Amino acid sequence: MAEKTDTITPQDVIPMFDPRFLAETQRLEAQWRKEFNKIAARFGVDPATYQAYSHSGLPLKPVYFPQDVAHIAYEDIGSPGIFPYTRGLLAAQYQFMPWANQPVMGYGLPEETRERMDYLRSQGMTGYFGKTFYNLVYDLVSHEGVDPDHPAAKGRVGQCGMAVYNRRDMARLFDGLDLTQINVVHITGYETLPVFAHYLAYATQRGVPWNKLSGNTMNWYYQSAYCGMTTFPPQAGVDLAVELIQFCNDQMPQWNTLNLFGYGMEEAGATAIEEVAFSVAAGLDYARACIAQGLAPDNFLPRFGFQIAQANDFFEEIAKVRALRRMWAKACKALGASKPSAMHVRIHTHTSGVVLTAQQPLNNLVRTTLHALGAALAGTQAMEVSAYDEALAIPTEASHTQALRVQQIIQEETNITAVADPLGGSYYLEALTSQVEEAAGALLAEVERLGGYRHAHEFIRERIETSAQRWRDQIDTHERIVVGINQYVTDEVQKVEKFKVSAGAEQEAVRRLHILRAERDESRWQAAMAEVDDAVARFAHGENDHRMIPAMVAASQADATTGELMAVLKRHLGWRSPV
Repeated sequence: MAEKTDTITPQDVIPMFDPRFLAETQRLEAQWRKEFNKIAARFGVDPATYQAYSHSGLPLKPVYFPQDVAHIAYEDIGSPGIFPYTRGLLAAQYQFMPWANQPVMGYGLPEETRERMDYLRSQGMTGYFGKTFYNLVYDLVSHEGVDPDHPAAKGRVGQCGMAVYNRRDMARLFDGLDLTQINVVHITGYETLPVFAHYLAYATQRGVPWNKLSGNTMNWYYQSAYCGMTTFPPQAGVDLAVELIQFCNDQMPQWNTLNLFGYGMEEAGATAIEEVAFSVAAGLDYARACIAQGLAPDNFLPRFGFQIAQANDFFEEIAKVRALRRMWAKACKALGASKPSAMHVRIHTHTSGVVLTAQQPLNNLVRTTLHALGAALAGTQAMEVSAYDEALAIPTEASHTQALRVQQIIQEETNITAVADPLGGSYYLEALTSQVEEAAGALLAEVERLGGYRHAHEFIRERIETSAQRWRDQIDTHERIVVGINQYVTDEVQKVEKFKVSAGAEQEAVRRLHILRAERDESRWQAAMAEVDDAVARFAHGENDHRMIPAMVAASQADATTGELMAVLKRHLGWRSPV
């Protein structure tokens, strides 16, 4: 006879609470209700019609009891480090290593951005296992896929990002740094592959094997559903993303290949529920495309990451992260994933920028601190805290430092790192997590009925625009209070220093570009660009021989620019306003 064990099987139904206990707590709730109704009446409020809502519109109770979570399967709440990872990815959260500091940086010429990189590192910006994380954003010119001498680039060079357009610019940015000891996040729009090619070409120039590089490529092609930039068609975007994922799967084991940009959705106006649903929808769409190309979920899914907003509704934003972890783990398991890392939601939190105000900007320090605390309590892996002046301009050195200090004070002074998921088990938070999961799951099902994310761009855009308008209307009608905007308004103007890109940056970037074109070997450049053109043409016509990325790297080595490489992609794949 087999030895009897206490192992729980999936068929077992184990209620979290004894029925007698629930009966008692229900009696307690009835007693509470009587007292609450008396207080409400004193304030002239009809308790029968009183109803509060989360910022996403979820109905909230005035207080929560055990019976509000009794319907939740205990394994869905579970434990940190155990499927479905509601309470965190690992059994130890921050006890032995805190989340990574990942301030976003990038402005002006590459050497100007390098100054900020070095400065923030000197101020204690740290990543994992001794590596420094550089979260680098490219400028508006790069996002449009042109070079700094293009007519459309005028006034935009080095604005909202760094002016890095070729391999030589990469050298100006990274020379002197050990590429094997840093983690570089390239924040691009649709210029993903040209920028990636420049970085690989530069690494080759330095003699660094690609399999020793650590970092992240955004692959944000899907954001055309909610960002009003010219872009590649949705199917072409999926194909480009999968090509990079497959390339890194084969050659770059330390490189993360897809960033699911929920932050951008919420910044565009999405609710927390929409951010979860549409992030999961985009991830599933790209995952299925990878599987269709023969990639194994356990191999490519661990490289997927999420960039998630942390905004003002403190508990809903925490519940959002927990619901996202649970939904994604279950979805990845259904795709065939079995490794824990293939079911993890690796989160880079970006505290909300859209809720920051230009009026009374110092108030933003309070907002961002609350956002950062919420992200830490939710169990993020890395964090960028928006600076208090970001409603006015990109951060100054002082405001950037202050934003880093917010993280460091929470890490070092609050003792929240001592306990994993300290809010786990809260009746309110667990109930709210399930509410978010249910609402996001229903919205995800709508996207799936439309054929998946790439076929639902119009639906997604309409939903986000509707939510953005509702948010604006709520502020205008004072249904939602924003301090300094529609409440507690003063005539006093808080004077803060505003960052400005150096006046000569654009002229210098153009001068360097002209020098590069004059000095490069024209015949080598032409031959390399012809290879790129042929590889992209084959890719566009379904004859992919996987030469496109190597051809772009070779072209970058021949001093091709981002604008030149993007021009080839635009010509063969199409380039249009988002649908």
